[in-house]
Amino acid sequence: MSAEQSVSQEQIDKLYEQLQKDARSGGYYLNPDVEFTKSLAQGLLTNEKRYGYQACPCRLSAGIKEQDLDIICPCDYRDADVVEHGTCY
Repeated sequence: MSAEQSVSQEQIDKLYEQLQKDARSGGYYLNPDVEFTKSLAQGLLTNEKRYGYQACPCRLSAGIKEQDLDIICPCDYRDADVVEHGTCY
């Protein structure tokens, strides 16, 4: 069974709700395309299973936490991406 298959819909939904809460408390909003956003939540959970931390699924992870600190969600690039693109990468 691959890491993607071992992430349950319940886990995705739970993380989505937590991300929604965290985003709002920080003055951010999640992408209104819930299906797309939940696919990113699945990517975070998959990376957590693979590496032990939630590396951004939109960026290439080294798989070594010390090297990936800048891409652990919310990554260091979020604010610059929001300013430049209106959304994080």
